[in-house]
Amino acid sequence: MKKKREKYLNIMIIPDSTQQIKSFKISIPLIKTVAIVTFSIIVAATTSLVYFGKTTAYLYTIIAEKDEKIAQLTFIKEEQDKKIATLNKNAQLVNEKIKGLNELEEKVRRMVGLSTSNPSRGGISREVRSEGDISYDSETTSELVSEIDQKTQDLQDLISKVAARLDYLESIPSSYPVYGTITSPFGTRKNPFGYSYEFHPGIDISVPIGTPVKAAGKGVVTYAGWLAGYGKVVIIDHGYGIESVYGHNSQILVKVGQSVKRGDIIAKSGNTGRSTGPHVHFEVRVNGNPVNPTKYLAKGN
Repeated sequence: MKKKREKYLNIMIIPDSTQQIKSFKISIPLIKTVAIVTFSIIVAATTSLVYFGKTTAYLYTIIAEKDEKIAQLTFIKEEQDKKIATLNKNAQLVNEKIKGLNELEEKVRRMVGLSTSNPSRGGISREVRSEGDISYDSETTSELVSEIDQKTQDLQDLISKVAARLDYLESIPSSYPVYGTITSPFGTRKNPFGYSYEFHPGIDISVPIGTPVKAAGKGVVTYAGWLAGYGKVVIIDHGYGIESVYGHNSQILVKVGQSVKRGDIIAKSGNTGRSTGPHVHFEVRVNGNPVNPTKYLAKGN
């Protein structure tokens, strides 16, 4: 059996005339092998590049998705931080409102002489709340603030009314100017200087001469001097259309325009004017008309 003859590819290099012709041969199977190997390498490299490209693109996609997720989480965190800041601000606002409400209530209680009280009024707690006690979202906060503002206004109105009432109570002539026996009451009486009857516009309180005469209520002295029938007299305007008169004094200790408080000494009792003996004539006038002083005086003499 004949051996198969190997085929070659002859390659001749023909230089210029001064050099010899060179030739060499390459085995055709070798060329095929090299070509196959080269093609395989190219295919493998191409496949690797395609795979690497796809892998890189996938990784970039994953990274982009993660970056987007991080951005979303960062945005959510910032929004939550803003919400927390708003809730804290709302909580502080509500607590300040409640604190102001408590202070107003304490003011009212001090004005009327009541002790401190912790129970709540209305529908909200009177104690300052911690942030965990209630939800301070905008709607709840708005409702709480509205309710607190209304209650604050109610308390401010009450304070004004209480202040006016206290001023009235301090002003009315409710205290006896002296303590003694009432020898002549208010109203019709027998004339002490004759046999007829007359209207007595006040009450007579028997006391020794020189007894301190005190203002029956807060007011301003509008008259301090001699007045026919009354002798040495002091008249105090208490406001609210109310006046008090203190007659038959031996000595006057105040001046016109002077402000006095209940219990201030304004004169000393005597027997001046139209009088049958040492006493204080005490009179109360409302809008210029005499009324029974006992309607204003505290019980007991």
